[in-house]
Amino acid sequence: MDAVASFFAEFGHAFSGLVVWAYVLAIASFLGQTVARSWAWRNLLAATFPGAKPRWRDAYGATLVKHGAGTFLPMHGDEAVRVALMKDRIAGASPPAIAATAGVDALFDVVLTALLIVVSGWLGTSVVNWHNVAAHPLKPVLLVALVLGAITMAVVALRRKAKGLGDELKQGVVIFKRHGVYARTVLSWQLVDFVLQLTTIYLLLLAFGFSGATLVSVVLIRTAQRVTVSLPGFLETGSTQAMIVAILSESGFTAGQAFGFGFGSKVTLSGLNVVLALVAARVMIGPLHLRTRMREKLHRPSASSGDFAQPVRAQSEARPAAQGRSSVS
Repeated sequence: MDAVASFFAEFGHAFSGLVVWAYVLAIASFLGQTVARSWAWRNLLAATFPGAKPRWRDAYGATLVKHGAGTFLPMHGDEAVRVALMKDRIAGASPPAIAATAGVDALFDVVLTALLIVVSGWLGTSVVNWHNVAAHPLKPVLLVALVLGAITMAVVALRRKAKGLGDELKQGVVIFKRHGVYARTVLSWQLVDFVLQLTTIYLLLLAFGFSGATLVSVVLIRTAQRVTVSLPGFLETGSTQAMIVAILSESGFTAGQAFGFGFGSKVTLSGLNVVLALVAARVMIGPLHLRTRMREKLHRPSASSGDFAQPVRAQSEARPAAQGRSSVS
């Protein structure tokens, strides 16, 4: 009982001793991430559709909605959301071509995750237990084989069902054919986004009382977040929090303090993502009128009922007419 009480006391201390200036700067740094990443995607769209002149505000709004949807959708399902939002805002653009640009943009995150894993191991620690991998090499080999097999089957199925989409998909990667354009207009903004990601984590660590946080801790926490990003919501949150507790515990902090940081930062950033996504969706899509739509759905007659949709009403109207005819006769 004393251990449990101590854990919750340390957990609460992370909030009672909140460093406000670091917390505010962390939020500002987090907001800057969406600005930088949306500029990267806007420039990618501009290179793909040079005659359409995509607007940054549209890319920014779609990016905000994407991040909000990513709070609930696993396996990068949020990418479909921003593609759907942008397909009507670029004249002459096809959804497959826009999806290809989203894939190019997401490719940076895949490469970044791999580099973070390598760097974390080079720093002397890692979120991946390489000793366990070396002791049981067959497990990761089977996992990689299954993933590659699934990707191959998906590509084959896509090619069979969408033979005419090849040119449209190629249009999304045309930026690589222009020497230096990707590095200058896209990669530079993506790197700014990455620097802001690390800055946000560091400022949040300071805000929740981790004044002795190091660059190694920041890199490991970001690696843990990237490794678990494709898991379903509750699994991602639980896995990330467990990794954060393990990382910060290795740095000399208690489990209660570490969980306080993990919980507080998750609620802060996820809450911001959801609020900003709702605001952006309201601006881009307009009012959803959820109550009106639900009311119409509930009161709409069934299409399968045909001419027999309102038999009770028809019978009630027929009775007075029949009584009137009998009284006249």
